[in-house]
Amino acid sequence: MADEILTQRDLNRILLARQMLLAREAISPVEAISRLFAIQAQLPRASFIGLWARLSGFRREDLLAAIHDRKVVRSTFLRGTLHLATAEDILAFRTTVMPALDITLPGGGRPSPALVDQAMKLAERHFAPGPKDFESVRQVFAEAGIEDVRQMAWGVRVWLPLVQAASDTPYGHEPGGAFTLVKTWLGKDEDPKPDPQGLVRRYLAAHGPSLPADVAGWSGLKGAAALLESMGDELVTFRDEKKRVLFDLKDTPRPSGETPAPVRLLADFDGAVLNRADRTGVIRPQHVKLVASRNLIVSPTVLVDGVVVGTWRVETKRKTTTVAVRLFETLNAKDRKAVEAEAVSAAKFLAPEAEAAVTFEAA
Repeated sequence: MADEILTQRDLNRILLARQMLLAREAISPVEAISRLFAIQAQLPRASFIGLWARLSGFRREDLLAAIHDRKVVRSTFLRGTLHLATAEDILAFRTTVMPALDITLPGGGRPSPALVDQAMKLAERHFAPGPKDFESVRQVFAEAGIEDVRQMAWGVRVWLPLVQAASDTPYGHEPGGAFTLVKTWLGKDEDPKPDPQGLVRRYLAAHGPSLPADVAGWSGLKGAAALLESMGDELVTFRDEKKRVLFDLKDTPRPSGETPAPVRLLADFDGAVLNRADRTGVIRPQHVKLVASRNLIVSPTVLVDGVVVGTWRVETKRKTTTVAVRLFETLNAKDRKAVEAEAVSAAKFLAPEAEAAVTFEAA
């Protein structure tokens, strides 16, 4: 039997459903983060905006409580970038997504195994007692005579199982911040056994149906196509309009492309926008450079009918918080009004005591 064809619009609606963007859901922040597997958190505020876009009645205090209770942690995770994930998933999957020790570091260096071993042991002893910042480990490396201190500190950030300590800041973590070992913060060691099939299941649950390139780009796993094939009858396959094979979990909801999609304001680096290799179903090709800058900063985005139509930013002056929306295209009156309403809601979420305002500008 030939694989069913899923149109680009079908795939868009399926993605939005799994990302909780077709309707806000009444679940806890911990459950939502688990369903998404992890939320990118290069900016501490972004995780809060990401959950506000997805959950009904979401309060900042709910996520802050989960962070301070150590049910959710901020850690270098997928693709060597900071994510907010449940403590359970950090313990279960960090070994699976950790990059190889022989990778080329930023700047082009490939350290010797002996140097990596020396740096890891020094760093482990340094971070084990409690939270410390990365400037302090650079000093430890310098005193030990390690060259390329900054590169090796970056290596430790992705190789060593570290989490950022919570802080009494508005979004639970401060930029930079202090880190300590997973075992110190959570009282448990990470699982040393990689579980690539388990990781694939979690990706498909939040992002499928997917190409092997989607899985590889999100997870960093090599041989994604063979891995998907090895899961056999556990998965089902479809084809997209380019006849490419898509893999998915069985018995998972797949709403049709005719399903209405509400306006949403998404956070910086939002996974719904980034976590597929082929993003054309969410971002029109001509708009990619308007969303992602040359230095890989991905702006908060505006979704209308499931597609990015602009970006947004927050400006605070005196007692007014303004959401400034930058549109890539002209919207009809109904959609513009819906964007304005969602922007007002975002402003009130971010600054409940301030007056909310919205401005529009063209790209």
